[in-house]
Amino acid sequence: KKLVGSGLPPRRFSAAARDCAEPRVNDMPESVLKPHIRALTPYVPPLEGRDPSKYILLDFNERTVPVPNHVTDALKSYIDIHGLQRYPNYSDMQAKIAKYAGVRTEECMFTNGSDQGIDLIVRCCCEKGSEAIIPAPTFAMYDQAADSEGLVIKRPSFDRVKGFPTEEVLAAINEKTSIVVISNPNNPTGTPVLRKDILAIAKKAPHAAIMVDECYYEFMGPEESVSGDIAEHPNLFVVRTFSKTWGIPSLRLGYVLTAEDNIKALCCVRGPYDINQLAGVALRAALENPKYIWDFVEEVNKQSKPKFEEYLTKRGIPFWPTSANFIFCDFENPVELEKGIREKGVLVRPKKDAAGKMHLRITIGTVEQMDKLMAILDELLPAAK
Repeated sequence: KKLVGSGLPPRRFSAAARDCAEPRVNDMPESVLKPHIRALTPYVPPLEGRDPSKYILLDFNERTVPVPNHVTDALKSYIDIHGLQRYPNYSDMQAKIAKYAGVRTEECMFTNGSDQGIDLIVRCCCEKGSEAIIPAPTFAMYDQAADSEGLVIKRPSFDRVKGFPTEEVLAAINEKTSIVVISNPNNPTGTPVLRKDILAIAKKAPHAAIMVDECYYEFMGPEESVSGDIAEHPNLFVVRTFSKTWGIPSLRLGYVLTAEDNIKALCCVRGPYDINQLAGVALRAALENPKYIWDFVEEVNKQSKPKFEEYLTKRGIPFWPTSANFIFCDFENPVELEKGIREKGVLVRPKKDAAGKMHLRITIGTVEQMDKLMAILDELLPAAK
């Protein structure tokens, strides 16, 4: 079984990852694991060889420059005062995140990356055998969470011209629908989803969870977020992360925004110490002086991305309209091109569209980083006509 958005180069998997991708559950008694769990394969991202001293990393949609000293200094200080031997004390962390997100503290819950939020919502809202609507191609973790709960997945398709399949999603909703997953903007295509369309879906399916992944929130127009609608629509769940713009993916911190009663229920399922204390230390330091994230967003949105889009247009290379920090590019011979780009010191990510056609998803970095990538493409691509 292939996960949504698969098509990753197997040559970059480590031996440990390959072992994980081929669980030896067939030797176990059938009574130990649920049959549908035995049939799953894990989502294993191609992490092997991602060495920032050797490559420009334009493959994971991360912040492409280091976080500033005030964040790293806070981490060093916490370690120096011998804080690692104590259990986490979250204090006002939830309140600080809620203030940043513009919601009440009771409408916010921090999570171990956005992945935990996705998993909790599916586990708490979906009965086995119910239906999940997950437009494709998209982030593989949605499928993994749905498959883990034994859901039946329906997959309307994103389209490069038409964008989000609003009408197809609305038509797919029925009494068996337990969740609709909306990645806004979508990964890997970058497709924005209009707020009015999300709310139309929420109204059409009041009996189902509408999970909106705003992982790239800082790069999109804030007017398209549905975080301000959670009180009016209690079936809305907004998932976000501090992994992308904020630059701390290794610390695993995200959050969920939803109605207060939903937060109370989700908190009954999670553990008391799911978030490590270093994530909280880094977050507090970042929130006290967040200018660095907006400086990076401005460079990406107003300089790097327009410049690269202009390059692609002049080259005649089709790409998907995007409101994120990455572009889904339809190159000829993308697998060979990715290899050539990698050999010249830049990592990008091969990903398939809904029809199975391979593209390259390219993270937008600084102007300097994108200039280097464009110079490499000039070497590898046929001369422009």
